[in-house]
Amino acid sequence: MRPRILSLGKSAIALIVCGVVAWTVALVAQGRSWRTFVPFAFLLVIWLVGLVGGRTVGILASVLTALIFAHELFSPLGSLAVQQHDARSSLSWMVLAGVTISYLLLPSMAEPGGRE
Repeated sequence: MRPRILSLGKSAIALIVCGVVAWTVALVAQGRSWRTFVPFAFLLVIWLVGLVGGRTVGILASVLTALIFAHELFSPLGSLAVQQHDARSSLSWMVLAGVTISYLLLPSMAEPGGRE
């Protein structure tokens, strides 16, 4: 029971850290010409967070990051709607790549040892 609680805590902390980093990056990149490339670069952070928390955390981090970027990085700011086609495409590819990376490269934390 105790290892499962520790694993859940580690996963929750990894997801929170990913959200905070995504929020910070979104605030820094607002209004910059290179902001549409931010989701692609952030795939490295999603992968690193997934290494800590496992496959499920990688998938959740992809979705959480897309929501944060849609809300804080792309216009209209403060809304989940994204007006620019290239920004929507960038977010879609980030989620697709993040989920794919999570399934193919990250371990499942369901059993001790991290493998199914």
